[in-house]
Amino acid sequence: MMLSSLSFAAPAYHGEMEFIQNDGSKFSGHLKGDEYFSWVEDKQGNVIKFNKVSKNYEYAKLQMSQGEVDIVPSGVKVMNAKVPFSPSLSGQNISKEKISEIWKRKKEKVKFHH
Repeated sequence: MMLSSLSFAAPAYHGEMEFIQNDGSKFSGHLKGDEYFSWVEDKQGNVIKFNKVSKNYEYAKLQMSQGEVDIVPSGVKVMNAKVPFSPSLSGQNISKEKISEIWKRKKEKVKFHH
């Protein structure tokens, strides 16, 4: 019997979740993406990435990395405030189209290397 191995990307849980910052503060958001590329969106649709150095979730920004545009933490920590975040704080408003483009590129890159 011949068995074939297929790899599928597991989608992220799309319900609202609570995220905990390094200082114990919390905010609500939705986990997006899959095993190839993931991010968090707040209720206003702002894109959020986890910063491994600060151990905080931060509003994301676009940045060139190895000749390609990528989404990276901006240094602006997500706060559970009543006042909505302004994309001007991180310098960018990241479109759904740009996220989709980056997500697709990351999936293709992983498939190409397997």
